[in-house]
Amino acid sequence: MSVDASILDGKVTNNTSNTAKETKTAKESSTLDKQAFLQLLVAQMKYQDPLEPTDNTEYVAQLAQFSSLEAMNNVSESMDLQRATALVGKTVTVSSTNETTGVTTEVTGTVDYVTHSGSKTFLTIDGNQYNVDDVKQVWDDTYIEADTVATAWRSTYELLPKVDSIDEQNVGQYKDAIQNLVTVFNSMSTYQQSFLTDDEKNGLAAYVAKMKELGVEIQT
Repeated sequence: MSVDASILDGKVTNNTSNTAKETKTAKESSTLDKQAFLQLLVAQMKYQDPLEPTDNTEYVAQLAQFSSLEAMNNVSESMDLQRATALVGKTVTVSSTNETTGVTTEVTGTVDYVTHSGSKTFLTIDGNQYNVDDVKQVWDDTYIEADTVATAWRSTYELLPKVDSIDEQNVGQYKDAIQNLVTVFNSMSTYQQSFLTDDEKNGLAAYVAKMKELGVEIQT
């Protein structure tokens, strides 16, 4: 990054020569990185008035600020890497904005691995990289399992005809499906069952009652 400094009485007073891209980056980060900080310090030392040099104490203070800035950046990068590493194998949702179109999309998937480049940490999901700062939601494993079980149960339930459509002629066709639904439902935890709607639970009870009415016993 180029830095042009205007000098007045040996002091750095302005820093205005940035490309459009650099200006955008500066606005996005809203921070002065350690490289720019060091360049400003060197420029100040280079263009100071030799007749009235900057006091050494001021240099020491500025160097201390630089060291503090560098330490904070290092800590931040380390925390990002640790945070990202803890997400490997987890299901997450990231919100990604296309820099060209400005369109924001959400992607949900399992984090395969983590990479670190420069000061940025990236998550890899289905072969695509996303900044760890773009993570919007981390899905709990118990939630994922409950949602998967409920979705599988529902896919079978929705294949059944209306209760009134089951009669003595076709009751045998649906006995096994209803029995399987009851068995799976009873094996689900209370938390997993909460992913089913009241209409689905009441509907299952209605199927069981219908089968009993037709003389078919369902093990509950």
